[in-house]
Amino acid sequence: MPKALFFVLVTLCAVIACRTTSNLPTESKVEPNRDGFIHGSIDDINQAIEVNQKQGRALAYESEWLKLRAQVVDAEKYVSECRASELTLAGQMAKFGSMDQRIPGEGFINAEQRVRWNAQLEMKKKARVTAEARANLLRRDLEDLRIEIGQAGFSVPSGPMVR
Repeated sequence: MPKALFFVLVTLCAVIACRTTSNLPTESKVEPNRDGFIHGSIDDINQAIEVNQKQGRALAYESEWLKLRAQVVDAEKYVSECRASELTLAGQMAKFGSMDQRIPGEGFINAEQRVRWNAQLEMKKKARVTAEARANLLRRDLEDLRIEIGQAGFSVPSGPMVR
């Protein structure tokens, strides 16, 4: 039994040691020699420069897109929170309103309370509408950036990342 356990542990260590941990390119296609004047081809170097510049532009666009996408997501989360708050208050008002109607006479919600609750609901609705407008503007900016990135020869995913 101990020999089998030892064999399993050695095999496991070997598998872990052979596993590649990074998939990022660490070497360029054209490595300079010690003597900087001796290279295989100027065309190869120029091609490597173009590839590197294109990768730099792609990373710059990706960074800009990610920042704007994060702003859009935050704005959409805030819209969702505003909507939840508005719906919660509307639900409470509906609950107390139906109870108020079942009580004979004037009920337990007086006119002043009714005005206060309606004003709170209106404030929550205005906050949601403002949040939706901000989110729409950010979505428009993100779409404009997506088009700009596409015209530059790159692509980005459209819509939400998580569904």
